[in-house]
Amino acid sequence: MSRRAELRGRARAGDADAMFELAEEYDFEPPRDRRRAAHWYREAAILGHAEAQNAFGECLREGSGVPADRNEAVNWFRKAAAQEEPNAQVSLGYSFFYGKGCRKNQKKALHWYERADANDHPSASLNLGHMYRNGHGVDQDWEKAIAYYRRSAELESTTAMHWLGRIYNGHEDYPEDSAEAVKWLALAAENGDAQSQCDLGVRYINGEGVAEDEERGASLYRMSAEQGESWAAYLLGLCYRDGLGVKKNRRIAEHWLSKAASEGEEEAKAALRELNSRE
Repeated sequence: MSRRAELRGRARAGDADAMFELAEEYDFEPPRDRRRAAHWYREAAILGHAEAQNAFGECLREGSGVPADRNEAVNWFRKAAAQEEPNAQVSLGYSFFYGKGCRKNQKKALHWYERADANDHPSASLNLGHMYRNGHGVDQDWEKAIAYYRRSAELESTTAMHWLGRIYNGHEDYPEDSAEAVKWLALAAENGDAQSQCDLGVRYINGEGVAEDEERGASLYRMSAEQGESWAAYLLGLCYRDGLGVKKNRRIAEHWLSKAASEGEEEAKAALRELNSRE
């Protein structure tokens, strides 16, 4: 007997856990069937299964397997959130923050993000960091913002690592701290964050907070550019134009500068024109 057949038998007998697992099978495993996934999420949700309530809310929010209905999605998020389901608490906070399916209310968003943060949800901590950094629904408070970003990063959020690196790197209205910038940029870059790879590359090229290493810098630019980061593509083009950390190569320089220029980087357009004028 296949796993789906076994789960289907238990689900039809009224087992809410089996309903939820069957829904996940249809949702994520081939052959996928979003309509059946939504059906079984709903059946489990009606029986009070908190994860299923959140998942069915997501189906309604995205129009996955059922017609989109953000208002009804919020109703299911509320049910799951009341059972301390952290994903639903984040979804409910998001709904209130942006006014998706309910009246916009940043105070209520704060409440639900705080509830999810207490349940160790990294996205909740990240969103609280954003709120305190921007002063959305709260008084702007850099120390609280950074504390929430750190908590999210400790819960392995690469995005939070990126924001810590960005803040300490001097890209925000906060004092630069090279040691902290390098620490967080390196962690985010290691986890594949393209902007952090680019920013860390700049530091290696210039020897800022790290020993100068042009090869390492160019390598980080490449990692970032290959993920579509246009500024990294521009900087990598300059490396190939000038032989900075790589062997000079006009053709490769033109490739990366053209890519950056096509994505709207004005400096890349100017560098490309200057490169072509050398012919």
